[in-house]
Amino acid sequence: MSDSPVVTVLLPARDPRMDFFRATVTSVLAQTFSDFELLVVDDSTTGDAEAWLAAIGDRRIRHVRANARSLAEALNRGLELARAPLVARLDTDDVCMPDRLQTQVDFLSANISVAVVGSRIEVIDENDAVIGRRLLPLAHSDIAAALRRYNCMSHPAVMFRKDVVLRAGGYATGMVAEDYDLWCRMVVAGERFANIERPLIRYRFHPGASKFRDVRHQIRVTIDIKRRYFAGAFNFGDHLRMAGERALLALPVPLVVRLFRAVSYR
Repeated sequence: MSDSPVVTVLLPARDPRMDFFRATVTSVLAQTFSDFELLVVDDSTTGDAEAWLAAIGDRRIRHVRANARSLAEALNRGLELARAPLVARLDTDDVCMPDRLQTQVDFLSANISVAVVGSRIEVIDENDAVIGRRLLPLAHSDIAAALRRYNCMSHPAVMFRKDVVLRAGGYATGMVAEDYDLWCRMVVAGERFANIERPLIRYRFHPGASKFRDVRHQIRVTIDIKRRYFAGAFNFGDHLRMAGERALLALPVPLVVRLFRAVSYR
């Protein structure tokens, strides 16, 4: 790893499940694109992740301890420490396809107006079995329209230009859905987005995932974000979507999760 790599892979960790974490890290170290640093921002109460990373001995890994109160704070700390102009996000339970970094670096090099590039995702369960795909919109115009309804940029699949995200103010702290807030803020400011058609990550859908810990709060926050950034631009379909989300607040959480899976994954 050089002192100024092309990509920083930003991986926040808080007491990760170690079998998932090992698969995540291994998928990064096996990338066909090698000019990167893997920046693990660790907010764990145990030293399991730290000890395992140290045993690997790969100089591309940078492990830092953080005293973050939220994921957003850990991510902002990672942005401060990132040495590369491009930042690829990843979570501790997801897995990169071997050419994920190369594909996104090539895309951003060829499309200088794009600030954030993600991809469609392959969805796996806790046993690595493929249970579906999420067919996210690809072109900027479709992404901008979809953001009025839902988060169509899968956070662990994105690569973005660090300077643009910092100019936008980074991640908002003190809230969940910090990535959705950032994308909405950026698209309103005129930044451009894209998704790669081919899945570049295997996204793990499992009961322990953070997004399912407080589903009702997640729904309320996403509704607030949409109102904040798009209130004057809603069409009938956007209003209908929000009405459906409000209805979900009255349902049992397990049913909401099942409905999300049925609607989102093909």
